[in-house]
Amino acid sequence: MKKYLSILLVLALLVTAFAGCNKTEGGGEHSKLIGVCMQNMSSSISELEATALKEMFEPMGYEVQVASADDSVSNQVQQIQNFILMDAEMLVILPCEIETLEDVLLEAREAGIKVVISGGTGSISEDAYDAVSADDEYMIGMYVASVAKTWIEEHMDPNGDWEVAFLSSTISADAQLRCQGEAQIIEPWLKNSKGEYMSLMGDVVDEANRVENPVYCKMVADRVTNLADCTTEMDISGDNRSVVAGVLTDNNKVRVIIAYNSLVSTAGSQYIMDTYPESEQKEFAFFSGGVMGDEYEYLIGSVADGAGTKSVFRGACQFGGGDAAATLANLANAVLTGEAGVDYGKTNANSIGLFYPIDAELNGGNAALVCFDTPSHIEYYTYADILAKSDLRTYWNSTSGYSPDASAPSEGPTEAAQGGPIDGGTAYLATMSGIGGDETHEIDLMDDGTCKFFLPGSTMITDVYAGTYEIAADGVTVTITGLANVDPSSPYATPGLWGYIDGTTGNATITIDPANYTYTADTSGSGSLPPIGEGDLPPIGEGDATSTPEGGETAYTYEFDGMAGKETMQFVLKDDGTCELSLPGNPMITDVYAGTWIREGGTVTITGLTNVDTSSSFTTPGLWDWIDSSTGNCVITVDDGAGTFTPAQ
Repeated sequence: MKKYLSILLVLALLVTAFAGCNKTEGGGEHSKLIGVCMQNMSSSISELEATALKEMFEPMGYEVQVASADDSVSNQVQQIQNFILMDAEMLVILPCEIETLEDVLLEAREAGIKVVISGGTGSISEDAYDAVSADDEYMIGMYVASVAKTWIEEHMDPNGDWEVAFLSSTISADAQLRCQGEAQIIEPWLKNSKGEYMSLMGDVVDEANRVENPVYCKMVADRVTNLADCTTEMDISGDNRSVVAGVLTDNNKVRVIIAYNSLVSTAGSQYIMDTYPESEQKEFAFFSGGVMGDEYEYLIGSVADGAGTKSVFRGACQFGGGDAAATLANLANAVLTGEAGVDYGKTNANSIGLFYPIDAELNGGNAALVCFDTPSHIEYYTYADILAKSDLRTYWNSTSGYSPDASAPSEGPTEAAQGGPIDGGTAYLATMSGIGGDETHEIDLMDDGTCKFFLPGSTMITDVYAGTYEIAADGVTVTITGLANVDPSSPYATPGLWGYIDGTTGNATITIDPANYTYTADTSGSGSLPPIGEGDLPPIGEGDATSTPEGGETAYTYEFDGMAGKETMQFVLKDDGTCELSLPGNPMITDVYAGTWIREGGTVTITGLTNVDTSSSFTTPGLWDWIDSSTGNCVITVDDGAGTFTPAQ
């Protein structure tokens, strides 16, 4: 008996040894399986992400298995455990409740499985995942409030007998944050999710420095004396028609509904269409956050009777910008094939896209469904602001119909920006050369002697500068004094990037054309940037650019025409195969991008330039057309003798 036991023990040890031969350092040589664990499959985001992941990995020879937890935490835990037993190479998780998954995700990573999370990571350990495609749920909610404010103030009667309802969810911390952000529509002062006063750029300030909340809507606040009384819990995975019906039965004056997700906005809108006479339907409006699939049809149908699915879904905020599913699939691919910290970061912030159905009356006779990505801080847009944006994308308009390609901005339904009379003053426009091509500058001369300077539609430069002005006796020469950033916490106190504005004083002189509402200025100056060869930069061909300093790195510079005249870009190539791209001396663009490089003769191939500041909204250097804005890849030619480089176009 002991002999048999010994043989069995030896066999067991051999099996273990052979199994160990297939193990990698991380825990195992995995099957080519990618496990996708969805919260449910009833929402558009689940369907879109599942499709995007299959399209990404199946051509690479991977099996992509999608499991739905049907909103059950225990189901999701069991599904993850099953994928661990199946030796999956990677798990992609859209979590039910992220905190309850921490232990099983740690188990997966200990087995060498890579873990990517879509959504938020709550308070779980960073050891439980490789990367997260993160959403600022509070900001999403605030932008839902912004879209609602825009529509309400344009369409609703401030003295009308109508009321507001909120459909919210408390199922998770992330859901609560989004709903809390939506409720900021009734808060006069700008606050963060902790209730602290904050600046427009998100910095905490004291009460003395608090600022007005740009998404505050007095018309809504006047009708919400108690938020709890106006709020109803909804099911985030159901269509909630019965919930909408109950809200409207309890209060037949409700006409504006601000909801957690777009699933309820489409279903609730359909309930309105089915229940109320056509003469009353235009009184209603739904607003929500989420990812649009079939919802596009409802948003289009809110613009014009002859297209889409007729609805009262008036606007939405979409995390992931134009294509959240592709964003997740690209991140998963980077995690599977790339290097942490080089090809992807631990936290990868999603952009936020705003969808505005703009009716014909507001859009020069052309109804349209338009979208654009927001900056990383809160801003409010009027319809005039929206139509003036240079990054506007048109999903549908009454002239050319529906365009499903959300990857690139369209020409937009109207001209980029409009000069002319504005509330309390007159707007004048000028077109200037910038690092991203021609850009529009706007100076608003107000009747009270104050003025504002900004770049309408720019997603990179969103600062607004205020000052005073005087018009000379000739009626066209304007002297502007003391332009200063309206955000006192901004590091860019004065507009120092443009040669016609003094970067120290904020003073400028322009010539206006009152007939065409444009202006001109002398742009031959250099703003506040030092000339090449002065300040912090070595002269071209000298200093670090021609030598290898201590630490094993060589710097090459490239001079080009920028917004303030000549600018200098620098590549530092390090002996360890990494590199850094920056604009030394530029007070506006201070980002540093890191990547890797290989060299053949004078040709250097740069791969994966990514912002070293993972919290930045500018993850890759997308301002220069010789650098691929999606991958951060480029090719340059270096001149060792001169210490310079030139882009390979």
